[in-house]
Amino acid sequence: MAFLLHLRNLFKTEMKKNCLFICTLISLACYGQPSLTQSYNEPFVGNIFTKQLLDSVGTVPKNTGANQLWDFSMFTVNSNLETTTYTTVPSVPYGSTYTSATYVESNGQGEYTFFKSSPYTLEVVGIQTPDVRLNLNNNKATAFMYPITMGYAKSDPFSGTAVANGMNGSVNGNVTVLGSGTGTLIVPGGTFYSDVLQVKTTQTAIASFAFGIVTVNFKETNYSYYHASQKFPILVVSYQNATGAATSNSVKIKLNNSAVVGISDLSLDESFSIFPNPAKDYFNASLYNPTNANCTIEILNSVGQTLQLVKLGNDTNISNDISITNFASGMYMIKTTLGNKVSVKKLIIE
Repeated sequence: MAFLLHLRNLFKTEMKKNCLFICTLISLACYGQPSLTQSYNEPFVGNIFTKQLLDSVGTVPKNTGANQLWDFSMFTVNSNLETTTYTTVPSVPYGSTYTSATYVESNGQGEYTFFKSSPYTLEVVGIQTPDVRLNLNNNKATAFMYPITMGYAKSDPFSGTAVANGMNGSVNGNVTVLGSGTGTLIVPGGTFYSDVLQVKTTQTAIASFAFGIVTVNFKETNYSYYHASQKFPILVVSYQNATGAATSNSVKIKLNNSAVVGISDLSLDESFSIFPNPAKDYFNASLYNPTNANCTIEILNSVGQTLQLVKLGNDTNISNDISITNFASGMYMIKTTLGNKVSVKKLIIE
């Protein structure tokens, strides 16, 4: 399990004597898959996890429940990367103060999360940035207890002491983790991941410094999608909100870099079209095939199951009418494969 606790500076506010106060809160993110196990999913020293950010197009899929379809195929990959590494406690500044920690997560920007790993359990011991140190040694945040499957539910309070720019403070909060959905995930480029587990994590916290003069309320909700082919999540959607001396809101969509490689080369969206859409008795599939690769079309239901496979041959210009008279009204996905290129489009059958 990759349980990510990011500490972010949320605001700066001037006090009567022009003192600068910086408060930072916890962000907990928990990831899961159809059967998360400690031996497979928990990070260990030496692991590296690289994510690439996505730009959203329309509504962000985050529906919960069994047999869902989460379609991110129309989202675009931008050039921003986030890299997380896992290292030893002694290698990190102030590591000795987190006495029960067994390993550390680093974002490469001087921010660290300290974890305690024990049989079947992962806990957060503390976090620190260049400006803030939070220590949860006395009341750790339980990330979860293994294994994690659909229907898993755990809520755990946490508390600790803090030091920020020489000021003493405290933090109190709660983290709730749910195995909230199963289904099929489609990422940009049209790659399908079946048997995916969605884990919903909600964390709230109140941080207080300077004897309560500076207080921030923080909430983060994450939807994480895990597949058995990867140790780390395929995709994470993160919503953050902070209120208090300042207000902050953000949304990030992060795609496992292993799912990004080759996306720009494996899409044929520009040369492939289907019409009419909505359709009733048939639809026409048209595409340009300059390499004369073999082409197939799959009609998929809303949870990614293949209902029909049609072979379209390898002509340079392909245009075929495909009968849909036996299909009920509803939304379907049309997956077209041309050699090693893939496109997925939605089709409404009336």
